[in-house]
Amino acid sequence: METILCPTDFSQSSENAIRYAEELAQRMNSRIVLFHSIVEPDPSSAGSPQVTPARDPAYHQVQKHKLDLLKCKLEDAKWGIPIAYHTQVKYGFPGDTIPLQASEVQADLVIIGNEKAEGLKETFLNSVAADVIKKAPCPVLLIPPAAAFKPIYKIVFATDLQGEPYSDMSLVFKLAGLFEAEILFLHVLTDEFPGSLKMAKAEYEREHKRFSYKNISFHTENGTNIEDSLSRFCRRHKANLLVMGYHPQRFWQHLFRQDYSLEMAYPILLPLLILHYHR
Repeated sequence: METILCPTDFSQSSENAIRYAEELAQRMNSRIVLFHSIVEPDPSSAGSPQVTPARDPAYHQVQKHKLDLLKCKLEDAKWGIPIAYHTQVKYGFPGDTIPLQASEVQADLVIIGNEKAEGLKETFLNSVAADVIKKAPCPVLLIPPAAAFKPIYKIVFATDLQGEPYSDMSLVFKLAGLFEAEILFLHVLTDEFPGSLKMAKAEYEREHKRFSYKNISFHTENGTNIEDSLSRFCRRHKANLLVMGYHPQRFWQHLFRQDYSLEMAYPILLPLLILHYHR
């Protein structure tokens, strides 16, 4: 892995994500591109939630200076293997500019703070992260505000086993290899698909044959709430990373059909890695 893109709005959440990226970059000999997207309120739309990209050269310089200061701060830390940092500031909405920047720098991974989302539904439907996931040309790693880096010894890969190959399984295997981690493939069984256990096992066995990494196991979890089931499993197995696949046409549709009127019993607070299906 050569390039990690780290968007920042200079919040604590985004800085926490950058610190997480530093830990991975140290181990994978990667460079980090710090990216800031400038969006300012449109003065003509006072009282409106709408915002438009502003073209104020002075403000651009201020934000560029803040990004350069952040770069200097990271470089001055002087711990571990030196990391090459680069900075870039552009105008536009983050949900659009981040994927474009990822393409421009040929990023292998986007690492972004996930401050506002309270659960998977909010993450994938109502956030900047949702737009980044949909449009990014590479995997996206979402870091919760309170998630400090920990060695990745247990990776839970949640799959609905629909038979579509991922384009970036190599990243999961590389992360697992760095830490000699176990990968736990998890399929949640619901009443909606009563025969899914037999089908899930057959699909897993088929996929298992093409995996280059061998420290893996297959698990099922019964539950009517997919997100709670994932969270319970991750807590029970002390997971350090949750992995899910994304398909633009049907991303965990059964997850979003559930009743979210009740508060989740076990919110997922792990770093979440999103892989894309072949496009």
